[in-house]
Amino acid sequence: MGKIRTCAHALTVIFMNVSTNNKKDKLAGQLFRALPYILAAVLWILLITCGQYYLRKVEDLSVFMFDWMYFREAIAIPGGFLGVAGSFFTQFLHLPWLGSLMWIFILLCVYQLTVRAFCIPRSLMSLAIIPAVLLIIGNMSLGYGVFIMREQDHFFAPALGYLASLVPLFSIRRIKTVWGKLLLLLAWTAAGYPLLGVFALTGTLTAACSVLTDSDSLRNEKITTVAVAVTLILLIPLVEYNFFTSYRLADSWRLGLPTASEEVWNRSIRTPLQLALLFMPVMALLSHRLKEGRRDRLIQATVFALSAISVWGFWFKDSNFRTELAMSLAVDRSDWQEVVDIFRKESDSHVKSDEKAYKARSAKLEGVKDRNERRIITDRFSNRFFEPTRTMVLYRDLALLKMNRALDEAFTMKDGGRPQKSRTQIPMALQSGKQLYTQYGLVNMSYRWCMEDIIEHNWSYSTLKYMAMHSVIMHETSFAQRYLNKLKKTIFYRRWAIEQEPLAHDSLKMSSAEPYRNILPYMCFDDRMTNDMVKSETFLMRHYNEEEPPHATPEYDRAALFWAMRIQNIPLFWNRLYLYVRSNQVEKLPRSVEEAAFLYHNLDKSGFDLPYTKEVQDSYDAFNRFVKTNPVVELKESAYPYSRKFGKSFYYFYYFIRNIQTY
Repeated sequence: MGKIRTCAHALTVIFMNVSTNNKKDKLAGQLFRALPYILAAVLWILLITCGQYYLRKVEDLSVFMFDWMYFREAIAIPGGFLGVAGSFFTQFLHLPWLGSLMWIFILLCVYQLTVRAFCIPRSLMSLAIIPAVLLIIGNMSLGYGVFIMREQDHFFAPALGYLASLVPLFSIRRIKTVWGKLLLLLAWTAAGYPLLGVFALTGTLTAACSVLTDSDSLRNEKITTVAVAVTLILLIPLVEYNFFTSYRLADSWRLGLPTASEEVWNRSIRTPLQLALLFMPVMALLSHRLKEGRRDRLIQATVFALSAISVWGFWFKDSNFRTELAMSLAVDRSDWQEVVDIFRKESDSHVKSDEKAYKARSAKLEGVKDRNERRIITDRFSNRFFEPTRTMVLYRDLALLKMNRALDEAFTMKDGGRPQKSRTQIPMALQSGKQLYTQYGLVNMSYRWCMEDIIEHNWSYSTLKYMAMHSVIMHETSFAQRYLNKLKKTIFYRRWAIEQEPLAHDSLKMSSAEPYRNILPYMCFDDRMTNDMVKSETFLMRHYNEEEPPHATPEYDRAALFWAMRIQNIPLFWNRLYLYVRSNQVEKLPRSVEEAAFLYHNLDKSGFDLPYTKEVQDSYDAFNRFVKTNPVVELKESAYPYSRKFGKSFYYFYYFIRNIQTY
């Protein structure tokens, strides 16, 4: 009886362990199956929190119209239909939560259909997330490249093209005869290439690779199918090139992939998408080897972990870029307080990190006397301190000018010229030229850059809006109506276009409506078409330095004085100060203006002998005393301690904000 009890006890323990292991296996399997959807939810949260401004800018630089002419122009090259479909979905990024939700749904379709198309075992389903991850990287690693994309359908089009590429793979498995398979490949390639471009060719190759691994097909059938597929991939683009005239023959096997106006960007932009396309024929060749295995959990966990790390690692996370986009969208809305608030928030968020960087740098510099070595250490730490880009500074200054606060506040905020974290520096004229020129009254220059934008990067909502605004301001009613009619064929800009129509026909209404009433006062000069050499800030400096309209408005004189202070031209400052005081009937000078006047008067005894306030004189004396006890050897090294004490004074701006590179 004892032996029987012992055996029964042993069987019970074994059964319970097996049952426990089965539960763990089942739970692990459910977790891995749910993980793609969990990651999709995390991605959505990231997009609507960290990426919402980027999504809005992608939409702003794209266009989709319910118009036959637009559709006909879009399909004039192979892959054009895919571009139209991508642009259709891109317009919903106007509402970031909705557009990003659509994109994530398409990515989940990519995942699910990849599993089914390549018959991936349930225990290895994580492999199907690889193309979705590559598509995410292709979009979210773009950064400043978004401003030089020739077609702004890149956000949705590759994912839609990937899904379309699976069609011949599903279809060819249902056909048993070799002739049927060959006819399918011919029909798909001939009809799909004009619509989908390279994605159609990828689908042809993937279907042929699937036949190659099919155990039911004869060897001769496999060789014939692959040979015909390769022939079609090479021949169809050559044949159909004769029906299109708007691209180079050498580009025939790249059409459908995103293209930038600068060649140096193309490789990095296309590489993730090319890898996603390469994934398809490779999986078609390897799918028959995928079987359940003992280490499947480890493979699944590794793939998911590497996917999450890759997405976050390649995600363009530059805070200055995000701030530029947020400020740009606020400028479009003429929400000037929001522009300033965005800048202040970004600047304030770096106060603690700047203090930590300063302490760490001071510890490294302690005891180092060699000047070159100190310069090397200072340069190494420079990126750890917050410094705005020139675009951020120009947006902020514009907003302050519009609210008549620039002469009081602009020189009390952070300044500088942090280079873009970009493969190449994108010119400010491409990024923000249309906005800056329009708001400063240089509407002809804005129109010129709209035309340049159309030639290089095609139509966009932004271009259409600023061209319409130019025509409204210049009383060119027929042109204004043409651009507004285009915008009326869109979903999210139709209301704006309808609101602009009465203004285009009534100058009185226009002059009292936003944003025109804040633009017209700056148009008191001869707005002739000139060349800005693709440097907007330099052009604005030259404009306010050289132009002196005989009938300048108070707003123009305020801006002229501000730019004279910014370029630190002492004789020009006194000239602009006189005009500013006369036209604005100033009783008390703004603090920064008074500081500049007091500084310049003490430097070269020029200008007027003004009744300076005691506060300004005391602050100047305090600055000089600090200089004696803290002599400046290197500007970069001394900038932070000086900014903590005098960062809100014009003295700090004059001595430390120098050698700024504009672009």
